[in-house]
Amino acid sequence: MAVQRLVLDTLAEDDYELIAIHCSLESYRLAFLLNKMLKIKLCRKERDIQFKYDDVVADYPFYQFYDEYQYTTYSFFANTFRHKSITSDVVNSGLFVTEQNHTIKYLIPELKNVDYFLKIESDASQFSSKTLLMHIQNIMQIVTAYTVDYNILKSKNNLIFD
Repeated sequence: MAVQRLVLDTLAEDDYELIAIHCSLESYRLAFLLNKMLKIKLCRKERDIQFKYDDVVADYPFYQFYDEYQYTTYSFFANTFRHKSITSDVVNSGLFVTEQNHTIKYLIPELKNVDYFLKIESDASQFSSKTLLMHIQNIMQIVTAYTVDYNILKSKNNLIFD
């Protein structure tokens, strides 16, 4: 009896552009500036990106826009989550002393100094991230922006939002 084998050559790979953005603005303000400069309509999703760590649940702001004409999805999200926890300890004098601990969690820990990411998934073959990157760098409040090779990231599974 003959043995038949199936060869799967057409496995769907993730194909997207990832742009790292260094900026000190709040996420809603930067989303507004990106909308204005790129002529897109990023809207905050009802549910943010949420990860559960041992000590805290981190919510990363998440904005998204789907361009029907160019078949392109723009996803804009923060890389950092700051959590302030207040602990109270009793001192020998009987007074309560409150101590604030700041915990910072990163969505992509390999790139800790990146503030925001813009993920662009496009089905169109004529999509150019170079012109998009040039428009982003023209925003005065952005320190720098550059493309990131997501294949070298250890935590690239954190970029799956579906």
